[in-house]
Amino acid sequence: MRFFDRYVSRYLGRRFHRLHLWERTGELDVPRDLPVVFVMSHASWWDVLVGYYLARLVLRIESYAPMDEAQLRRYRILTRLGVYSVDRSSVAGMRAFLRYTIELLTPGRAVWITPQGEITSAWRRPIVFQPGVGHLVRRVRRLATVPVAIVYEFLEESRPEIFVKFGPARRFDGVHETPEAITRVLESDLERELDAAQDALIARDFTRFSVMLEGATSVSLVYDRVRALRARVTGRPDPARHGAVVSDPRKRGA
Repeated sequence: MRFFDRYVSRYLGRRFHRLHLWERTGELDVPRDLPVVFVMSHASWWDVLVGYYLARLVLRIESYAPMDEAQLRRYRILTRLGVYSVDRSSVAGMRAFLRYTIELLTPGRAVWITPQGEITSAWRRPIVFQPGVGHLVRRVRRLATVPVAIVYEFLEESRPEIFVKFGPARRFDGVHETPEAITRVLESDLERELDAAQDALIARDFTRFSVMLEGATSVSLVYDRVRALRARVTGRPDPARHGAVVSDPRKRGA
C-alpha cells in the first residue's frame, strides 16, 4: 500500500498539472463514527486512481471500491488495494455485491462507488444512477453518504487539471424511504456538487480550491530544464508555469 501511495502520487503528477480540492481537508464533512459511502461522478478511467489518492493521502480513511468483474480481471493487482469485483450481468451477482458491501460498511470504513455505472460526461444532465445504490443504502441501518464531484479541465498548461468537490455528508438512520427515492436524493446531491464545481471553472474562479498535488508543467522536459538553467545563470526570473505569464483580459487598465 505504501509503495502504491507513492506510485499513484507520481503517476498523477506526471499525467496532470495539478489536483485541486474545494476547501481544505480539515473543513471536509466526513463522519468518522459511521460507515461512509462516497458517491463519485464517473467521467474518466482516472477516477479509480483519483479516488485512491483522495482516500489514502487526503482523507486517510480505510477504503474499498467495487469494480466490474471483467475489468478487474485485467487489473488483478487492484484486489490487494481494496478493490473487489461486482458481476452486474446477473441478479445473483448483484445480490453478492450487496451482501459483501454491507459486511464492509462498519464505522471507520468507506466504500467508494460510481453508481452511474459507466463513464459519462460530467456535463451530462440529469445525473442518473443504477438502482443498486438505493438498495445498498436502504439495507445499512446507519451510514453516511458523501457526493464526490470530479471534473477534468484544460487550463493554461499543456496537461489537464483535476478539480474535486466533496459535498456535505447525508446521514441515514433507520431509513424508511424506498430505494428509488434514496437514489433520486443521491443523484440530486451529486448533481449539485458537479454544478458548483463546473460553475467555478466556467467563471475561472479558483478561490475556493486548494492545490493538493503539484504535477508536471510542460510537454518538453528538456526545454523546462534548459529554461530553468538559463534563469539560474542569468539571475532573471523565469516563471515555471505557463499560467504565470498569461495575461487576464478581464483586468484592463484605465
